[in-house]
Amino acid sequence: MNYYNEFDPHAAAWLRELIKAGLIPDGHVDERSIVEVQPIDLIEYTQCHFFAGIGGWSLALQLAGVDATRPLWT
Repeated sequence: MNYYNEFDPHAAAWLRELIKAGLIPDGHVDERSIVEVQPIDLIEYTQCHFFAGIGGWSLALQLAGVDATRPLWT
């Protein structure tokens, strides 16, 4: 599962809609400030996208053929 960190509530809502529509990989959208995120919070996630915006990195990785199960952070 993916982790998306986005502080802006509108962008976070958009991420949730993209996930719901199946346009980006399933994941948890965390609206906390990045300074509140601890390493232990991320253990269960395969991919972590910080400052996720509207999912650009996640979509770009899909378009590039990167499997959603490949561990990486953006």
